[in-house]
Parts: sequence; structure tokens; C-alpha cells
Amino acid sequence: MNTRQRRLRAGFTLVETAIAATLFGVVVLGILMVSARDDQRSKAGLTIGVAEMRAQQMLAALQEEFVHARGAAPRAVLTQALSSNDTAGITVDSTLGFPDSGLLLIDRGNGSIERVRYAQLDATRTRFLGLTRGEQCTTANSHSSGADVLWVGLAEPILLQSSPPAALFDGRARSSTGPVFFRGDGAGFSYRVPVDPAGGADYLAAGNVRWGANVAHVGLEAGWAAVVFVPRFTYEESTLGFDLNADGDTLDVFDIGQLQRRTWDTSDPTAPPSELGLGPTVIVQERCNWGGDLNGDGFDDPMFLWNADTRRLHVKIHVLGQSSSNAPIMRAVETTIFLRNVPES
Repeated sequence: MNTRQRRLRAGFTLVETAIAATLFGVVVLGILMVSARDDQRSKAGLTIGVAEMRAQQMLAALQEEFVHARGAAPRAVLTQALSSNDTAGITVDSTLGFPDSGLLLIDRGNGSIERVRYAQLDATRTRFLGLTRGEQCTTANSHSSGADVLWVGLAEPILLQSSPPAALFDGRARSSTGPVFFRGDGAGFSYRVPVDPAGGADYLAAGNVRWGANVAHVGLEAGWAAVVFVPRFTYEESTLGFDLNADGDTLDVFDIGQLQRRTWDTSDPTAPPSELGLGPTVIVQERCNWGGDLNGDGFDDPMFLWNADTRRLHVKIHVLGQSSSNAPIMRAVETTIFLRNVPES
């Protein structure tokens, strides 16, 4: 994986870091309270108005946290070939920025595409362990050394935006700056925030901001954070007899889930991560097509579209609710967040 050396933005002040830390604590507490209240409501089904309101509150809370964060674009390269029946592990150049567990997208753009679930990272930061092959309607394939490995949370604009070949992109989305071709699924976002390992508000060391994440209420410079989509149950149009995405048929299957905030210690993969559910379980993604078109407008809908060059993160969440007559309704809430600090390398 190519790395770029970047310097911290000179204007990040002690005042900003203190504000960031204060907001961080308030945001997490607020989301936790909303999540606890809405967990029971989600099981019974929220009205579309309540679902939209909770989603808007969640986006506002994420905006307060992300604005002071450093975003990351987790991607890697295979350094050893992977056979189709290997479930032990995947060896890459670096796993930094990838969540402690999750889904990988390997060899996208060609006939060997595969989504692989991994259960753990190893201490060398070069191995994904405990594999489940052929996830999300893909087939277990062999992959050569040098193959691209993306985290499914990643959706990033490709360099060529004028009539790119189909193999270069996975979708075309609307963003705050217009249509954009992107690669990846866009089901999450990886980042770090200012931390004080002593538990106070001293975020500087030798004049530099200490970046990391709060894991089990402790600020760790080796810590990392991610917001990820976690499916909880399915919505089958054929069973319910309702065309949810208005595409003219009732054949589609959707994953209905929740955003989850995960923080973990990159120096100790055996340490349990911290997990926090964000808001109600009403977020919609099409099964086997995360980030695809959900409203039939001809544009794909990644939840998180991250442009590291402009530091703009476009967040678009489709939520499922009920009308006054108990009919299912899907609506979108979205925002664009500008992250003040330079991205992670």
C-alpha cells in the first residue's frame, strides 16, 4: 500500500482539542441514551417520523465527533497468495485502519471478486485471522499476491471521473459537489480522535496532537475507531408483498441494521473492543449490494463516501419506518461533514 507522509494542521489548538474532547463525551453519552430508548421501539417498528428524527440526531452527533477527527481509507495489498480454501488468515502489507473484525473486499473489478469476513487482527498488523469465505453472495476464489484488499466500509472517489472503465469503479453516487464515481461499499468510516492517556485534557505531546481512540474509557494512542453498519434482520419483499425500493418488483432482500461505534487497541489484538450501538435498528442496505441504489434514482447510495483529498465525508442513511396505516416506508437523511485535520496515512 502506498503511504504518504503528512503533517498535522498547524491551526489545531489546545482550545479545539479541549472542545473536541468535551463534545466527544457528550456525544457518546447522548447516543447511548437514545440507543437504549430506541432498542425496544425498534423491535415493534418506528413510525417514519420517529425513525427520521432519530437518524438526524445520530448524524448531528457524528458530525460533532468527526469534525475533529482524522479520517482513514483502509486498503491494503496481499503480500502472499490466498487459496480458495484458506480460512486461517490473509497476509497483507498493513492492517492499520481496518476494524478489529469485519468484511474485506478482495479483487474488486474483476471476475475473482470476493467478500471475506475476518474475526481478528494479529499483533504484527499484517494478518487478518479467522476467515469466512464467499460472503455477501460472492464465491471463494484464489487471489494472487499484489491483489487489492479494501474494507467494505470504504467508499472513495476514483481518480478518473470522466467516462472511467467499468473495472475501475463500483458505483456512481450523488454528493454535495455533484455525481462521483467511487470504489468500495461505503458501509462504515475509520478514524482517530485526540486522546489523553492520563484521562485529562492534555492532548499534546512535544507540540503534536496525540491521536488515538478511547477504548474501555481509556485514551489510547494505539487506539482506533470506526463506525460500521451491523445487520440485525432481513426484509424480504416477496414475503411481505411490498416493493420497498420501488423498482417494479418484489424480489429484493434487504439487510436492516444499526450503526455501531467500535474502538480497539491496535497494539493488543486480544483485548476486547469497545462497542456502542448508535440509534435505532432501522437502517437499510440491499443484501449483497451494500452501497447500491436504494431509491431507484439511478445513483448508488453508499452510507459513507470519503474524499481524503478534500476531507469531505458525505453520509447518507436510508431508514425504514411505518406509515400511519402501518405500511413500510423508506426515507433518506444525509449530511456532508468537513474533517478539519489531515487524513491518516
